[in-house]
Amino acid sequence: MQTLAGGEAWKRVRADMRLERVATGTGAILYDPSRIDHPCAGDFDAAALQRAGRVVATATGRGSAWFLDATRTGAPVVLRHYRRGGFAARLASDRYLWLGEQATRAFRELRLLAALEEQGLPAARPVAAQYRRQGLGYRAELLTLAIPRARTLADRLAEPLPEALWRRVGATLRRFHDAGVRHADLNARNVLFDGDDQVQLIDFDRGRLASPGRWCAQNLERLRRSLAKLGGEALADPRSAAWSALLEGYGAPRSAPPR
Repeated sequence: MQTLAGGEAWKRVRADMRLERVATGTGAILYDPSRIDHPCAGDFDAAALQRAGRVVATATGRGSAWFLDATRTGAPVVLRHYRRGGFAARLASDRYLWLGEQATRAFRELRLLAALEEQGLPAARPVAAQYRRQGLGYRAELLTLAIPRARTLADRLAEPLPEALWRRVGATLRRFHDAGVRHADLNARNVLFDGDDQVQLIDFDRGRLASPGRWCAQNLERLRRSLAKLGGEALADPRSAAWSALLEGYGAPRSAPPR
């Protein structure tokens, strides 16, 4: 990974300083004390939370997610259990090789989200992360603040979106790229509109900070392929009004992705 400029590195350190760690019987929890007091393993136990009536909605995908009430944190939160996708899921659907605490998916994502919040970027806000050791592997969960009245870009494809919203998506992606934020899975399900139609990004698992480069164009191409799969080739055609508006918001020529 390329080294960031000193200012960006400082922001990352400052974000990490506000997080606190507590050991558990089989692992540890990293959390933001301004959002949750004395977290415990029970805050990440979906089955127990469902029995207690705290789960208000669920979502499925590569990683399972449960939307929880505001009882513990003062605001609704989302609990996500890390799961593998693709062929790896056949071998171990939710277990990862232990390479040390700092390398756990949950702790890395929580720290990245804290750094994004320090930079004022519109992403899910961090609450807490947990890992649980099991032999040579571990399992993990993440808690983030829920985004009010959120709908994914994938869900919004069923209706015609005005070009202004496509430009807003492009402008938001440009903010992340200019800040050196590399999203590992930029697709239409990870781009959200909140209740005010402001754009936010979620699911920064395996995301990282890096100097802007060719990966920016690759990031956008990944999103374009996602749109083609969900909304049809006409929508994701580089010459379409939607994609052209997105590129315009990004600040690139309307007929070609940025380089």
